[in-house]
Amino acid sequence: MNRLITYSVLVGVLSFSFLALAEEDTNKLSPSVSPSPVLKVRAQEQTDQFRKEVKDVRTNLKSDTEAARERLKKEAEELNDVAKAKRAELDNAIKIKREEFKDDMEKRREEFQKNVETKREELKNEIEAKREKLKTRLEKIKDERKKETVERIDQRIDALNEKMMKHFSSVLEKLGEMLVRISERADKAVTERGLDASAVRLAITKANTAITSAQSAIEVQSGKTYTIKITTEDVLRVDVGQTRKSFGDDLAKVRDTVKDAHSAVKDAAVALAQLVVKPSVSPTPSVSPTILPIPSE
Repeated sequence: MNRLITYSVLVGVLSFSFLALAEEDTNKLSPSVSPSPVLKVRAQEQTDQFRKEVKDVRTNLKSDTEAARERLKKEAEELNDVAKAKRAELDNAIKIKREEFKDDMEKRREEFQKNVETKREELKNEIEAKREKLKTRLEKIKDERKKETVERIDQRIDALNEKMMKHFSSVLEKLGEMLVRISERADKAVTERGLDASAVRLAITKANTAITSAQSAIEVQSGKTYTIKITTEDVLRVDVGQTRKSFGDDLAKVRDTVKDAHSAVKDAAVALAQLVVKPSVSPTPSVSPTILPIPSE
């Protein structure tokens, strides 16, 4: 750039010098006397020299301009290559983390299902032994209809516990799948649009933790059975009611953990919508796996 300025100034100086010299030569000539051949030759030589210098300056100026343009083009290409390399590196790192996240979710889901199945298998013998003991305790009850009712309630509690744990497990599985999709869309927003997905990442982490907590609660509840205490026939309804209440309270605690996981995944979906949707559009994420209410006995 400095050379371009120098050449421009030089052209101006040469032009001014030529005009001044021509004026000086003209002033030296008498208005009534024609210029001599020597002066004509000298003036022509000065003109030719000036034209040559101007041509040289223009040639150099053009050459330097082309060189500068090529240099800028090369620098731009180099910067573009560096940017592409960094973007490819970022994309690869994000892809690796996404695969690790999916693998971790799948691994924890399989481990969770295995643990629940193990709890249920271990519980079968305990339930059989409990029912035999219940029959023995019910011998003090004379009303056969009441005995049958108590035994039926005992069986329904165990069956309902298993049914609700399966339902809650299914809800968590769907929530986990949604969380993976949210994570994938957040990655896409980063790699394709260069958006800052840190808020979505934080929400995903919280949702993942909430799902893990709910899975732990289900595992514990899957290994539980409830024993109806039998005292006397007069307070048999009270004894059964206490057992049903204990079961209902435990079930509600598990349901609350699943609801917390559902809310956390919804928060992650909202954070994603706020990231990728235009501000003028209200985000309406769809996160709606149904959590059944706890049925009454």
